[in-house]
Amino acid sequence: MAATILSLLCLQRIFSATQQFTVDSALKDVNFWNRIARDNINRKFNADPRQLETKKPKNIILFIGDGMGVPIVTSARINKNQVSGKPYLNEPLFFENFRSAGLVKTSSLSHHVTDSAAGAVALVTGRKVTSTTLGWKPNSLTGKENCTNDRSRHITDGIAEGALQKGLAVGFVTNTRVTHATPASLYAKGVHRNIENDRNAKAMRADCPDIARQLLSYPASEFKVLMGGGVENLLNTSRGGERRDGRNIDIEWSRLGGRRRVLRNENDLLAVTPSDEKLLGIFAKSHLPMYIQEQVMGTKKVPRLMEMTAKAIEQLQHGEQGFFLMVEGGIIDIAEHQNLINVAFAELYEFDEAIRKAREITDPTETLIIVTADHDHAFTLPGYLPVEERIIGNSITEHKNGDGAGLYEVPGVLFVGGPGFDGDALKIDKNVAQRPKIAGPFYRPPTPVPMPNGPHGGVDVGIWADGPYSELFSSTIENTEVAYIIKFLLCTNNTDYTICDASGSSHHFTKRIVDRVGPNAIVLIGALLIAMTILSILVAVVVIVLLVMQRRSHSRNLDLNDESFGSGSKSPV
Repeated sequence: MAATILSLLCLQRIFSATQQFTVDSALKDVNFWNRIARDNINRKFNADPRQLETKKPKNIILFIGDGMGVPIVTSARINKNQVSGKPYLNEPLFFENFRSAGLVKTSSLSHHVTDSAAGAVALVTGRKVTSTTLGWKPNSLTGKENCTNDRSRHITDGIAEGALQKGLAVGFVTNTRVTHATPASLYAKGVHRNIENDRNAKAMRADCPDIARQLLSYPASEFKVLMGGGVENLLNTSRGGERRDGRNIDIEWSRLGGRRRVLRNENDLLAVTPSDEKLLGIFAKSHLPMYIQEQVMGTKKVPRLMEMTAKAIEQLQHGEQGFFLMVEGGIIDIAEHQNLINVAFAELYEFDEAIRKAREITDPTETLIIVTADHDHAFTLPGYLPVEERIIGNSITEHKNGDGAGLYEVPGVLFVGGPGFDGDALKIDKNVAQRPKIAGPFYRPPTPVPMPNGPHGGVDVGIWADGPYSELFSSTIENTEVAYIIKFLLCTNNTDYTICDASGSSHHFTKRIVDRVGPNAIVLIGALLIAMTILSILVAVVVIVLLVMQRRSHSRNLDLNDESFGSGSKSPV
């Protein structure tokens, strides 16, 4: 009895300790995450030193499928093959054929399940930050601040800043607002993700530049390409926008200096030819229309993700400096929040085609393409649906409930929560005709938990890479490692080593030796090398002296022979 009580007390202590867990201060330091990335890179190079013989990438394109977790990729793949009538239902999507693949951990500093802001900040800066914050060092967050003007608290060592300082061209493309969380992670500083315009700032009592205003500041002001939607956050109310401060960000941006052009529709985009111009494309009031909406309506009002991506690459490739481009398929996430499974599939297919186009128009020996997600969604493929049945169709699998008293149906795909909730939806209904039309483009599969928006998920997401050094993205890595590796390969990490340090491969070779034998042994080896060098010089001197002496001896012998020949001969008549 006493032993049982003691065990229960120990368990209670364990659970209490877990409940009192706080974030260790070390996790707020970027050096903690840098060390993880650095160790993984060295481990991979040690396992295969031949990787170092590869020429580093000139260009890097980071594709972020917002909310594109492994379950949505799997179900989209199956659905695409079923619709196409292919017998092999797991024929991969285009990006699934990339040379390397792995998994990415997605938690933020403050949450097991991240939001898009913190998820994207990790991918493009290499830092874990508090959810909902943009460009904000986590160890400086106090209270319930929504922003800060203190520049010392801003994150300024992201991919974008480093690439610009290195002279590379930088840009982003999204089908969400250009001020939305994922694209804003590249440039916004010290601000809550919801402060997209001055009206939001006032409502949240935030006395700092809103995200749209920050398009006029470094680094966004120097981006060569910015494309997406969200014109409402850039325009004053007199022009149909949401701004109350009288400012028109698009006009101010066009006057920042240098050659600049604002693109407002598809014709503007098509008219662009590769040049040194900076481009700001704002093609919709808010997010761009869902791809499936345009298909249903039979009209095309805006340029699609593939078209924007192609134009962005053409513009960024103009010149020899190299570039970094981020492309977001953001409406995948928006569709999942609304439980619109067919819309999510359509957005993912469009995202896949943009990736295909990028690979087609770039040199695979010069351009590294990375595909990943900022987070997962609470979505899965439950039950035991037979392969003969459509993953989204009127077919269901029947299961007994917990006490075996009743039967319930389980659809082929399932969101944990969201607006698709229907209390009776999972009960068996033999009348198939009465079920909702699952084939419809805006069908919502039933969800067991009523929520206004479906939640994110905390499961690791996939990562696929193709091009120089794509192997560095294999295995399971932190989301912060994505940014670190990109900075490592572009040689833009000013606070840590890069592939350009020393002589590239010799740098890593030396580091491997130091790691294995220790610094004292390195000193001894250095002294030995110096001694060997001195000995080599002495040997060379001795050899040279001997050669000179031999040459002089040979010359004297020739002189003696000539004298002997002259004394024994007569002058000609």
